[in-house]
This record gives sequence, C-alpha cells and structure tokens, in this order.
Amino acid sequence: MAGVNIQTVGLTFTRFLDGVVETLNHTSKSRNLVRKDDNWTGSHIEGRIHTARSTAIGYVEDGGAFPTADKQDYDTYKAYRKFVVGSIQLTDGAMATAAKSPNVARDVITSEVKGMMNNILKFENGMFFRDGTGTVATLAGSPASASSDVQVDDARMLWDGGTYEVRDAADITTLHGSNVLSNVESAPNASGKMLTNWSSALPAAAASGDFLVWSGSVNRAITGLDKLIDDAATSFQNINVANNPRYTSLVLDNGGTNRDLTPSLFRQMLAGIMSRTGSERPSDGLTVLCNSWQAINVEELYEGELRLTPDSKVGGLSVASFQSSLGKIDIMVDTDALYNKMFFADFSKIYRAVQKQLGWRREGGSIFKRSDSSGVWTATAMEIAELYIKERHTCGKIEDLTETKKTAY
Repeated sequence: MAGVNIQTVGLTFTRFLDGVVETLNHTSKSRNLVRKDDNWTGSHIEGRIHTARSTAIGYVEDGGAFPTADKQDYDTYKAYRKFVVGSIQLTDGAMATAAKSPNVARDVITSEVKGMMNNILKFENGMFFRDGTGTVATLAGSPASASSDVQVDDARMLWDGGTYEVRDAADITTLHGSNVLSNVESAPNASGKMLTNWSSALPAAAASGDFLVWSGSVNRAITGLDKLIDDAATSFQNINVANNPRYTSLVLDNGGTNRDLTPSLFRQMLAGIMSRTGSERPSDGLTVLCNSWQAINVEELYEGELRLTPDSKVGGLSVASFQSSLGKIDIMVDTDALYNKMFFADFSKIYRAVQKQLGWRREGGSIFKRSDSSGVWTATAMEIAELYIKERHTCGKIEDLTETKKTAY
C-alpha cells in the first residue's frame, strides 16, 4: 500500500456517511477447522511417527525358537515456523486530522487498520488450500508474454495493484521477473480461464505453465492442504516419503484430465481411507472442502444418490452431511478452495501451531511508528505460525474434477 494522504482521502472536505462500501470477499474459515497447538518455542516443531511395525511375531512348533527380537520403526517429522506480515501507512496530515477531527478521520484510520487485518486473514485463507510455495496462479495461453493481457487458471489470489513474481514451471526458484496487476476481468472465458490485465507485458522468458507467486513468498508460505494431503514421493516434513510410502494420503486423480464427480468417487475415497487407517471414520469426522462451483456438482449428485440433509441445529460452522455404509462426510464450501479438487480432511490430525498470534507490533502502546525520513506513520501486523499434519493417511483428495465457473472472483 502506497499510503493514505489528504489528497487521496480528502479528510478535510469529506464527511463519511455510511463508512466504506465493501465489495471484497473477506471470508476466512481456515482457523476454525484445524486443531490449535500454541505450545511452541524454538524454530520448529518435531515429533515421532510410526513408519513400520515390529516383525518379531510368528508361529512356532512346540519347543521351537522364538523370533528374533525386533522393534517398531520411527521417524522424526519437523514443521518450521512461517512469518506473515502486513503494513499500512498514513501521512502526518491524516494523523493530525484524526487527532483534531475524530468524527471525520477516525473512520479512515479504522478502515485501514481493520482492512489490513481482514486482508491478512483472507490472504491466509487462500494460502490454506495451496502448497506452501507461494504460488497463486498458473499462466495459461501461449505465448504468455505476448501482451499485458494474460490468461491464468485461477485469479482469486491475484489482487488489483499487487506485485507478483513470474517463476519458471520447471524450477520455481528461477525468477523471470515481476509485474504489477492492473485488474482481473469478471467473467472467465469459454475455456474457463481468467483474463488478467497487467501494467506491462510479462517478462520475455515467461511461458504457459509458469507460476505467478506472491511477491517475496516463494517457498515461505504456510503449508496448505494441497501439500499436507498428498502422495508425492518427495521429502515432506523431514520424512522421506519415497522410503516411507505409508506416510501419504490417498489421492484419486485422472492423469490431468478432468472428469465428472460421481458417487463412486466418494465411496472409493471413503473405502480407501478406511482401508488405510483400519477405522470406519476419523475420530472427529471427515470434512470435505470444495469451492462453490464444485459444490454445485455435489448438490446435483446427492439429489438422486446421497440424500444430503442439512443439519437442523448447528454448533459452529454450518455444514451439510451424508451417510454411507463406510462412514459420514460433512460437506463444507469455501470460496478459496482450489479449483477441480476436493479435500477429504481429518482435522483431528491437522494442527495449527502459533508462536505469535496475529496482532499489531506496538511501540509505547501505539501501533503506529513515525518515520524519521518522511512524513508518514507505519503500522505493521505479524503472525508466526505453521500448519502440520501427524497422520497423512487419514486424509485424501480427489483431483481432476470438472466444474463450470461463472466468475473470476
């Protein structure tokens, strides 16, 4: 944010009638779902997980030798803290007017302060569903750098006026350059892609499939569901998944080709999780998270197959559920959930560790710090936290699902 000043706000001449008209989606559900774990000191959390059973078991003949003693195998998982920050800036003029005309200017300062806190929560909710790399969209169309009008697969985390890094699809650490987003067209095109308008053409090296990453956040974002619930044979939370394939989630994909949601996909997921865990259902229930467009498919599905029934009495977040012989599923819609995917989460195994709660950094009781080099005051909010999972095999996801999107926001 460049700052709020007298010219842009008009504090001396403007009387605020109904406050700021809200046109942004600030909803955030991620904090209400996961388990809280606030006991955290040091740079990371670590714990032990089972990776293999003891094999010192067997049948013997009368008087036969006992099996050679063995033990269960363990490995150490680690989750490292992540830092999220946000700042606002007001000029000396705005602060002085606020001090002398509180009924006029307080609305502006309150709007800026509350707005930044809402923006951080919204930012976190968007990252909650992603993979921790900081990626918010993928370039579509070819060549992507031909003009400043570029197609992307998802524009919900592309905010007008924001700076985004263009990074290589083969190696996200390779930076092609940075661009400022002007705006996002409201309607998707015929292929379901979003049209974005930039202040200048993308870097010449940019190509279809490259990543748009939130500025400064590459591999620093909070670890989201797309990484927590996965089966990739790579290192995750310090565990070598290739050597410990049981430390994975069930993923039902279709090789990158989208297909319709069917009742059998639900049942396959339930059956797979039951088979992997030996339990009919997770201890705290299984929650399905999907975006609003995929929820349409769920509703069309259950009318003849699943008999969804909304809860008549709701404690906490309102959800709908359906019952099968393999267990119960709660359906929850979140506008930031990834396109073409559904997450089946056992939130009793997913933790949100917080070392420092989201709040304003204060100096002498004030959140605003005066600059010694220019006539501005700056306030900065920060949180230190991370998401981690203890038992990945209790969760799963369905990928490559068809959906029809009608708005880019």
